[in-house]
Amino acid sequence: MWIYANAAETELPKLPAVQKARKRLPYKWYRRAYRTAEVAGRESARKMGAPYMFDMAAAERSMSAFVGEHAPDSMPVRPDASDYEICMKARRLANDVVLRALGLNVAQALVVAARTCAAYGVPMPAFDDPAQQVLRVKCELWWRRQLRRLHIRTLEHSNIRLHYVHYKAEPYASDEAVRRRIAQNRRNAATLESVSLENELGHRFTLAELAAKSISNKALKRGELMTRLRGCEDLAVAAHFEGVMFTLTCPSRFHAIRQLGNGSRFIPNKKYNGASARDGQVYLRKVWARIRAQLKREGVTYFGMRVAEPHHDATPHWHGLIFSNNIDRVCAVIRAHGLRDSGNEAGAQERRVKFQRIDSAKGSAVGYIAKYIAKNIDGHAVGDHKTQEGYIVQADMWGEDEITPSQRVEAWAALWGIRQFQQFGGAPVGVWRELRRVKAEDLPPAEESPEIVAAWHAAQKTETHKADWAEYARAMGGIAGEERLIYVKRTTQHREGRYGIAPVKVPHGVAATGTAYIVDGMCAYSKETEIFVPATRYEWRKVQRSGEAASTRTRVNNCTRSVWPGVVDPVAHLDHSNEISVSGEGNGVKWGQWNL
Repeated sequence: MWIYANAAETELPKLPAVQKARKRLPYKWYRRAYRTAEVAGRESARKMGAPYMFDMAAAERSMSAFVGEHAPDSMPVRPDASDYEICMKARRLANDVVLRALGLNVAQALVVAARTCAAYGVPMPAFDDPAQQVLRVKCELWWRRQLRRLHIRTLEHSNIRLHYVHYKAEPYASDEAVRRRIAQNRRNAATLESVSLENELGHRFTLAELAAKSISNKALKRGELMTRLRGCEDLAVAAHFEGVMFTLTCPSRFHAIRQLGNGSRFIPNKKYNGASARDGQVYLRKVWARIRAQLKREGVTYFGMRVAEPHHDATPHWHGLIFSNNIDRVCAVIRAHGLRDSGNEAGAQERRVKFQRIDSAKGSAVGYIAKYIAKNIDGHAVGDHKTQEGYIVQADMWGEDEITPSQRVEAWAALWGIRQFQQFGGAPVGVWRELRRVKAEDLPPAEESPEIVAAWHAAQKTETHKADWAEYARAMGGIAGEERLIYVKRTTQHREGRYGIAPVKVPHGVAATGTAYIVDGMCAYSKETEIFVPATRYEWRKVQRSGEAASTRTRVNNCTRSVWPGVVDPVAHLDHSNEISVSGEGNGVKWGQWNL
């Protein structure tokens, strides 16, 4: 259909594709799509030699293509849907599966569940038992988590592809993603404050108070990471290892935005292949896996820690501190594998892989990476928040609330399920945390298990003794604790949950191979065996819930399912639809299956 160009302003909004876009697209996307459709209509007319005309068909094709790419009908909800709309959609889908599977056996119900999940682009639950899969697909809360995760990642991926995420616009994460994350944190905080628990000793706390005593507290998390880093440095000095800071980035095709000249201009990257931040993290993990494999084959000893953080356009890159007995070889291997993919593209040799040798004369090795840890947790004592390119990211305002750069980074990691911090080549932190639950009176004699006793003393923090990661790692065996002589002891318990009774592996202490001294009547002898030390855990019951909090879900340290009749599990009401463990270790790894 052709019209005069001067009538396009009034006739274009009447097109069915434009009206559909107005209903389904966020306003800033709609403006972009509308302008693109206008250009398409005028350009088509110009090519036909009629610049005074307007091609309505070309404009409609442009608008339909935009909606089909960024807001297709196959999406469960529109891109700018509220959380309430997502929850209502989850309820309708769960009820639909329940009704369609009514009267069917498990095999038939599994077909219904699989087709429903496929229709909305949601993966089936990862369980071998078909009955467990069907139970979850029938559950409204399961659908809520899946739709929230699918929705925010689809929304953010389109924002990246439309070039809204970069330093000159919305760095690290889009404003929509950050606002949704802030709202989610507020819902969780309201639930944590509204639930009170009491243990068998009569101690009563809110869930918020219990969370503040765990590594969910950002200050405690940062302190633990700094303690571990300081310990790594002490181990390196004792072993006469050298250290290096490395930076590992993705090839150009993972970046949606290209920086020009001195960084004053940002333009779309023609090499960009549509990859998401999660795709970039998968690439870096594969590169790191090849690096570790080669260093192991060559017998190189190394340990350290890496931090994943976003470029201004949300593409991940890694900073790492690594100590080794052959640091030159480590650098050569990292560089070889870092440039193995597209190593000859422009700028790759200079920017893809970078190294900075640790010079003890200039300061502590921890200082080289401490700023990356702080600015990716809470921004404590960081000062200006600079990107890798050297730009300062300023805080924004959302109503009366300030959106800090650290909040943007946290939202980025949460929505993409990216593991921000990872220690490698040394002792596990899970045993360290379990040792802090062990009471002094439960320790074995030093002659039975000197490793457990030494590791326990190292992990404790008192007024006269600071927790010492280096001492703990030495007790674990090896240069940096890599022998792992002590391990967390777990037992299998059958617990009743939302989807029935299922076996759960529960930690209840630490164990190591030691020497037990046994007196049997008149005989006394020693025997090499497993020495087990129990950890202290409390049974908690819900005693109060004030007000009506959000129907969300999470987990809290030290809290186990209540055995009191008629008591609802309070942690079933916390929201972890974008569940990640920021440290990526401990209990978070077990349930944060979406971490990378």
